[in-house]
Amino acid sequence: MQIKLYEAAETVRQLLEQIDPETGELPDGFENARALVATKAQAVAAFILSNDAEADMVEAHVKALSGRVKAARKRSEWLRQYLTSHMAACGVQSIKSDDGTFSAVLQTGRDESVEVWDSAQLPSDYMRETVKVEPDKTLIKKAIKDGFDVPGAKLVQKDRLVLK
Repeated sequence: MQIKLYEAAETVRQLLEQIDPETGELPDGFENARALVATKAQAVAAFILSNDAEADMVEAHVKALSGRVKAARKRSEWLRQYLTSHMAACGVQSIKSDDGTFSAVLQTGRDESVEVWDSAQLPSDYMRETVKVEPDKTLIKKAIKDGFDVPGAKLVQKDRLVLK
């Protein structure tokens, strides 16, 4: 059984209590016990450094993988727009793979969002207070759908491509 650092340190503490108060003579085995503590402490310190180095390597790898994830997501988004625009241009509403493992459906005009091109033109009723003043697109959308004219904003419909 190997002795642990805390066990070696406890042995040194016990031996320190056995020092002769009159002569200051150290008990037998004190130097060996102290040397064992130093050896164990060095091993623990080396492990800490090794562990920190491993953590740094893993962290660097995570950063590299995060970059790859972002690049892959950006590429997929570009390809999604590419497929959407060409399906729309050709009037194709859906496609299926030959083996039936996936399909793509172009849902024309499905998604709605408010596009604000000049928030300075918007009446204050359509602004919400946050740390900064910005258009309340939910309120603007409701107003436009209810038939109100909202200067500086319009309701636009966008296509959505659904991959299954």
